[in-house]
Amino acid sequence: MGRLIDDRGRILGKLSVIDLVVFLVIVAVVVFAVVRLTGGASSAVPVRITFGVEQVRQPTVDAIKTGQAVRNDAGTLLGTVKDLTVTPTREEFMTPDGQLRAFDSPVFKDIRIVVVGKAQISDSTLRIGSQPLRVGKKVTLVGMGFEVQTTILGVVWGDDALETSEASEARN
Repeated sequence: MGRLIDDRGRILGKLSVIDLVVFLVIVAVVVFAVVRLTGGASSAVPVRITFGVEQVRQPTVDAIKTGQAVRNDAGTLLGTVKDLTVTPTREEFMTPDGQLRAFDSPVFKDIRIVVVGKAQISDSTLRIGSQPLRVGKKVTLVGMGFEVQTTILGVVWGDDALETSEASEARN
């Protein structure tokens, strides 16, 4: 029987040891990247995300509609807008007598946008596509005719997300 590695460094005379090592490193990097980006073993769950937008003008408010599909700035479909709450932005001004008072802004509005979609849940994170869903995370929401910088204010998943969105629909 011949030697396993010949004098030219080939395994069984066919494959170079260096080629084999390079191939194994490439496979390891690909596997690591796939596990890192997908979060390993995961399952799909319904999710309800509450986004907050501060200090926008009325045309932006008018562009956001319930039932509209929204994506992040990378193009990942996050879900559909289920509920929209608009309140005047509170601004603080100094009164003539030197006191600081808060007043409703005549120009700016704050918006709470509730989006319902499907997320992947794994041991380490909840995500839609490559978008992690974490309270406090800044996300750019893009829809038909608008793009706004938001902050995730709340994330509910599983049966709780379904119950809350059904209760919201019952109110409307």
